[in-house]
Amino acid sequence: MRPHPPSQTASSEGSHKITQYLVGTQQISSYVFTGFLGIHWFTTGLLPLVSNSEAVDNSLLLCRVLYQNKFIEPCIVLGSVGAHVLSGVALRVIRRAKYHKNHGQLIWLKDLNTLQGAGYLLIPTVAIHFGIVRLLPFFRDGGSESIGIGFLGHGFVRLRYISWLTYPALAAIGTFHVVQGWARWRGYPKRWKRQTACTIAAVSGVWLASVVRISKIGRAVGHLGRHYDELYNAIINFSWA
Repeated sequence: MRPHPPSQTASSEGSHKITQYLVGTQQISSYVFTGFLGIHWFTTGLLPLVSNSEAVDNSLLLCRVLYQNKFIEPCIVLGSVGAHVLSGVALRVIRRAKYHKNHGQLIWLKDLNTLQGAGYLLIPTVAIHFGIVRLLPFFRDGGSESIGIGFLGHGFVRLRYISWLTYPALAAIGTFHVVQGWARWRGYPKRWKRQTACTIAAVSGVWLASVVRISKIGRAVGHLGRHYDELYNAIINFSWA
């Protein structure tokens, strides 16, 4: 057998190291972001089912002190999501380029599995959610202090279709991607498939039930309702601009 040239061997080793680094980045970032998701699931998924709106909003305000900190949010929330998405896309590009080099075919979506597909579906839904509840209040009000589940309930009236497309998708697809991803990272055996499915059903079921309950809150009234109208009007005007 003819040995590979030194340059080709070095290139292969370099590509392997980059792949290992990207896999590690994707794995660690998913662990970091899961901590935030656990808090978020408790405050927006479980609490709305067992408590009143005021208690939920108070819990959200307390949690924001932690994860909307000017140092924590860029690193733990935005940083981990960005690292996870970018490393995943980079891995896909590298592997597709290698396949194209070896087989002369460029395949991008044909071998996309369910877990990866769920991840790509989450990108626009997470972006919409983040834009509505975080970026819009930040640019209009300087912060998210007035944003609670009442704002989401108001949104189910003002932006009915966007809300019903976004939040159930976040609950179901997000839960599947996170739980199934953890099962993959931890190397759970196939005999745990039923337990994984039950976990996905339980966690997403709580979140979906919470979405339904929040949707029934309806339009806010008074000064707060007018303020929410201004925020949602900005979205409507932007979408039609």
